[in-house]
Amino acid sequence: MAELIDIFTQKQQRINDFVRRANTLLPTDNPLYFDGHFITGQTDHPDILFIGINPGHRDWDNIEGRLANTHLVLYQQQPCKYIAAAAMGNRFARRVIDVVCDGEVSRLRSCAETSLLSYFASPTERVVKAQLKQLPKEMQVEHRQLTQLPVKQINPRHIVCIGWRTFDEFLIRYVQGFKDTSRSLPTKKLPICMQGIDKMMDYYTKIEWNGIIVHGVRHFSTPLSRAMLDDMNAIFQDVWASIDCDRTISKSSK
Repeated sequence: MAELIDIFTQKQQRINDFVRRANTLLPTDNPLYFDGHFITGQTDHPDILFIGINPGHRDWDNIEGRLANTHLVLYQQQPCKYIAAAAMGNRFARRVIDVVCDGEVSRLRSCAETSLLSYFASPTERVVKAQLKQLPKEMQVEHRQLTQLPVKQINPRHIVCIGWRTFDEFLIRYVQGFKDTSRSLPTKKLPICMQGIDKMMDYYTKIEWNGIIVHGVRHFSTPLSRAMLDDMNAIFQDVWASIDCDRTISKSSK
């Protein structure tokens, strides 16, 4: 655990330094926004590590607020941010709890969450990408290095990549030899009606990587049918049953 804290402490300092430098180069009306935490939750062998593309931001046009709420702080462990977000009525966090945690918010106490594309918040992925493209090439390379995850040290029991873009990027970055899209893997599909048209939509897949099951799910903020949500809920009920069983065996062997 001490090694992991050292890694995160150094990473936080590098992120803080990057934000300071980047915001002297970006236009004053378009600064990077960082809420002060690049990872939250139980980071030492969490039950589930949730990975998204980057943090969202709903009040993007409030530049003064964006600057005032950018926090360059020392690394400190924080509860999984979905807990507080759900309590404040955030629909995305609530769906994470309902679908993945079977409605049990307490399960998030043993989980962690972070981002893969960027730790800097924006209303869409396209927006933060446009910001980063305004920086010098060497800083763009530095940013990608910053977002590399020490997955082996975190050692999660399961990983949930939220959104196909996240899952694809995870496979490309970490699964050796994987260059193709995740859609080359078998995916679960069900019909959904969108704009009056019925079509098949993929919503779940998984792959085993270094002994960890990596789950790919369609982003929870996109349209998902009740059947899709129920099926994913059943999948993760089995995941939690397996986690609870492993924890019981581990305790009994001590």
